[in-house]
Amino acid sequence: MSLVDQRFPKSCRLLDSKAYEQVFSKPDFRVSNKYFLVLGCWTTLDTARLGIIVGKKHIARANQRNRVKRLVRETFRTNRANMPCADLVVLARHKELQDLENNACHSLLHALMEEITKKRQ
Repeated sequence: MSLVDQRFPKSCRLLDSKAYEQVFSKPDFRVSNKYFLVLGCWTTLDTARLGIIVGKKHIARANQRNRVKRLVRETFRTNRANMPCADLVVLARHKELQDLENNACHSLLHALMEEITKKRQ
């Protein structure tokens, strides 16, 4: 059994506004559910990269916004080995997201990640 690298280094993050703008201006795909919208562009890089947007408009309290971001990062980090090479931006889009349990949030995000993987095949 081989170990899979599950770190979340800077090379797996969208770090500047130029990278976000590229995804927002011409997304190659979009997947969504009631709570999240994921926009993405296929890349030639050797790994998928992630950007997260959780606005005050949707989740007012900072600790809840940070919890959602941690859950998104955790789901991406554990699924990164199976993800196709793409730049992804995850947007939280529902006020009820702060009331979801962690497991429910993980399962919603995992389903979106699987849908992205199916789109590449």
